[in-house]
Amino acid sequence: MDLVVGATGFVGKQIGLRLRQQGRKVRALVRGGASRAEAKELREAGCEIVDGDLTRPETLAAACQGIDTVITTATSMPHGRDAGLRRVDHDGSLALIDAAERAGVKKFVYTSYSGNIRYDSPLETAKRACEDRLLKSKMQGVILRPSYFMEVWLSPVLGFDPAQAQARIYGTGEAKVSYISAFDVAEFAVATAKAQEAGNVVLEMGGPEALSQLDAVRLFEQALGRKFALEFVPLEALKQQHRAATDPLQKTFAALMLGYAMGDIIPQARANAERYAIRLRSVADYTQTFRQTK
Repeated sequence: MDLVVGATGFVGKQIGLRLRQQGRKVRALVRGGASRAEAKELREAGCEIVDGDLTRPETLAAACQGIDTVITTATSMPHGRDAGLRRVDHDGSLALIDAAERAGVKKFVYTSYSGNIRYDSPLETAKRACEDRLLKSKMQGVILRPSYFMEVWLSPVLGFDPAQAQARIYGTGEAKVSYISAFDVAEFAVATAKAQEAGNVVLEMGGPEALSQLDAVRLFEQALGRKFALEFVPLEALKQQHRAATDPLQKTFAALMLGYAMGDIIPQARANAERYAIRLRSVADYTQTFRQTK
């Protein structure tokens, strides 16, 4: 049986549903249990719903009993309220690794982020601590390190607004990023959970090609037939924001924005996708989907 943690988030829910579609037995850890509205789709797909919370380690032992593989996408991002980055991403995820190891879980699939992003932040501290702990555990550790999600970084949430033909550009916009689709991250999680492999696995993951932010703008302009207005955030302003940030969430976003401006190329992205027979979605694919839904 597989245990999916973070199952009510977008990627986590996709993982749970896809595992069920492939005939796997799935248990989903949901804060509040089966009564949560967010658990309905998982429950209807045949997932066993258990009440649990990474901030309550005492709930994790029972959730891990009888589990062969744990897959977690759990994070307090993008909100991180109430010291969430420490309580969920760091302490909670470490507690989950401990509980899984004690329960005799064989494989643990952990969603981290690109190994190229190394700017100081609470998220960086949490992710790398969990990676280190997992790789030293008795379980087979699978660490997923996706680059920047196109559905997040090329969206209005971060100032990229195709509907208004406006885009916020971090830095010069010329550094290339191996944008990845959140759907493909779910595909990797499912594929690695099922794979019969020996030893620990660390996967750097990106899309089929590295594009600059300005390249992405041009693709959207071509797809939508509109010229975009650009707003540039200078690199020095991003560095200053990172240096000055004291709030954990602000520090983390500042680090991620700085990394984004500097670029994140994943040379092995295609090879890793081929290894698991995954067809990577491109930014061009994303523009078409966006156009059809507007």
